[in-house]
Amino acid sequence: MAHLKDFRGVEGTDFFEQDRGFQSLLADLLNDEDRPAVFASLHDCARLAAGRWHELACAASRHENLPKIIKVDRAGNAVEQIDFGAYTPQLRREAAEFGLFTKAGNELHKFAMIYYSAHNGEAAINCGVSCTDGLIRSIEAKGSEFLREFYLSKLLSTKTPFAGAQFVTERTGGSDVGAIAAQATRDAEGNWTITGEKWFCSNPDEYYLVAAKFDNQAQGTAGVATFLVPRVLPDGRLNRVSFTRLKDKLGTRSLPTAEMDFNGATAFPIGELHEGFKTLMNYVINASRIHNAVNACAFTHRAFLEARNYARQREAFGQTLLAAPLIQESLLLLLERAWRHRVLTFRLIAMVDENGLAPEDAETAMWQRFLINLAKYRTAVQLVDSMREAMLILGGNGIIEDFTILPRLFRDAMIIETWEGPPNTLCLQIMRDAAKSNLLQRFQAEIHQALALWPTDFLSHTRRNIEHEFKIWNEAIAVNAANMNWLIANARRVVDRMGGVVEICWLVEMALRHQERDATAALMASLAAKNLFAKDDFHHPAQALLAQYGLALIEEEEIKLENFSEG
Repeated sequence: MAHLKDFRGVEGTDFFEQDRGFQSLLADLLNDEDRPAVFASLHDCARLAAGRWHELACAASRHENLPKIIKVDRAGNAVEQIDFGAYTPQLRREAAEFGLFTKAGNELHKFAMIYYSAHNGEAAINCGVSCTDGLIRSIEAKGSEFLREFYLSKLLSTKTPFAGAQFVTERTGGSDVGAIAAQATRDAEGNWTITGEKWFCSNPDEYYLVAAKFDNQAQGTAGVATFLVPRVLPDGRLNRVSFTRLKDKLGTRSLPTAEMDFNGATAFPIGELHEGFKTLMNYVINASRIHNAVNACAFTHRAFLEARNYARQREAFGQTLLAAPLIQESLLLLLERAWRHRVLTFRLIAMVDENGLAPEDAETAMWQRFLINLAKYRTAVQLVDSMREAMLILGGNGIIEDFTILPRLFRDAMIIETWEGPPNTLCLQIMRDAAKSNLLQRFQAEIHQALALWPTDFLSHTRRNIEHEFKIWNEAIAVNAANMNWLIANARRVVDRMGGVVEICWLVEMALRHQERDATAALMASLAAKNLFAKDDFHHPAQALLAQYGLALIEEEEIKLENFSEG
């Protein structure tokens, strides 16, 4: 590209066609009989995400189209609703009609479609998808016959697409759910109302899952119940809710996030009152954290696609940017993170397909909960850095809003890291779970099993890295596992080692399945080990491998190697 005027973006392509690593991962995880239909669906979804949905998402994010509060109609009647603008409702309707919920035969298929939707950032849709999914799951699992019969069809309707929300946080309590103050009160006829404020109300569309105290005498979360609060009551009357203002957020600006008051609003309990916090965690927060991880994986892959596309075309000093070793290193960093985080996230989703979101077996439930918290943390914690890395490949053009999606992804990435538990909250939760269960022993067993399946002559240098890191972790845990103060103080260091080790072990398992026809996963595992555990090792064998195969990896070509070795 001698002149910038000749530049062509990735819009209008097929993101799934360009995502061979994800194709390979899904092929491993899906049943043979499901794979053709799922792949055909994902091609369609990815083309829409790169085309029509991309255009709508960009239009919705422009300042003049951002959401606003409507307090009254033209005749002065109270309506208390959000005007989402012209483009967001159209995008939501088209995604719902495509079947983002209804077309999926299993969790893998559903979250793969959501992954491509999220290639456009949050885009005023993916938060609504996540919140509606959690509300549907909670009603299906715990809701009364009335809730299931009257509201499930509405939550799945293309007339009110992705209109669910979840309101927990208040000024008195955020991550500390037991500190919330909103009150749920029952009258003599058994009807419930909620009074109080909610401080972060994202996607305040039509149907709200609200956490409120029903028993002030109970300590902490024991007195918290979950309720469905509709904006409009079944008889057509406006419920007693009011909007105070919309947040002026750093990112996800086309998605409204409000401050709201509940003024004796009619509410319908979801499940047993005393199980409210359990329902909230099992079916709402856990689902949202999986959505968050999937979104983060999508952001990373879209950033890679944008940066690679630019580097292929842009010329400087007589060569394309793609020919420059440091540009290749940045692109490979993005691609390695995408591979590693997708393996963690979508293997977790395959487990949800097998076990359900709330497994009955206590050990299975704890292991799955650990992986959910780990995936949310690991995929999000480097996301802002990944967006920055991609933007810098585009130079000055990387910060221009109408040249590339990357500035919007950069802002949204900070929100992705904050939502559904910032890093400290997630790592501390993992440590608290470890203190009351056999989670650490279960993790040790997982890694021992992975090492037992890992031939000593395959990726031998990477194996030594993993054994070394695992040994350090084991020694620290052996001395301090019963010391909660130590676990709290070192939570992020402990969890980071756990995350890096399990991600690379699972990448290696993938590499072993594909080694005869394609060495890409093996090369990614080697690169991941260097990036995570040997960043400053000038003599790491990954350096020589990348010098030879770096361009092929960036282009996601199949790499056939006999007797693969790190040297």
